[in-house]
Amino acid sequence: MDEGKKIYGKANLAEVVATIPPDPETEARHRAQILIKTDTIRVVVVSMVEGGELQEHTAPGPITIHSIEGTIEVNVEGESHILDAGELISLAPGVRHAVRCAKDGYFLLTIGVFLRDPDPGGNSTDTTTYDETFSE
Repeated sequence: MDEGKKIYGKANLAEVVATIPPDPETEARHRAQILIKTDTIRVVVVSMVEGGELQEHTAPGPITIHSIEGTIEVNVEGESHILDAGELISLAPGVRHAVRCAKDGYFLLTIGVFLRDPDPGGNSTDTTTYDETFSE
């Protein structure tokens, strides 16, 4: 990547998901398309059919899973989290999780590659709120 590059990539999600519809005939029952890939971030759109599953695994960096359409179940270390369209969950690096599709659809997966030890989640002593952080 060129040093000083300010835009890593740009995508129209509606157009991308139209090119990778969930396919019930595939054994994996899901498809994926990488949208952005750099040394610090990965952004992937994944389509799944009902019953499709990504087996339990971990990610090397922090992740977000954002349901775009349909319903997915994210199992985080034995605890189930249902995500309907528009909802997202964020996980710390190394957290064991699985993803199962409860209703045909798509989700956006973002994987960060950290260059420092991350906050393990929920233990921050920083009292700055989301609104304070992004209103500057």
